[in-house]
Amino acid sequence: MALSYGGQSEIVEAVNNLLEKKVQRVTKDEFQKEMWAGEFIPDMCLRTGGEKRLSNFLLWQLAYSELFFTDTAWPALTEEEFARLIVEYGRRKRNFGK
Repeated sequence: MALSYGGQSEIVEAVNNLLEKKVQRVTKDEFQKEMWAGEFIPDMCLRTGGEKRLSNFLLWQLAYSELFFTDTAWPALTEEEFARLIVEYGRRKRNFGK
């Protein structure tokens, strides 16, 4: 659960942490270690309720995640609909930016 979370704030804080450490050159791995979410990288993101945006959620971490959108609101999401989305996820060819 993420309370008062903002992806942009997370990125800015990670940059500031690295500046405080006087890091001269940053790698993706070093940057990610400064993120609040640590090394957590989701394979899939499901946005419910008909919205089709990330809304400042896990901006760095979702770069290569598969995105799914449904008009169904979260409390009404059925096991059947979720299972259908998992099957669709399994059909996708992931290339991680290559």
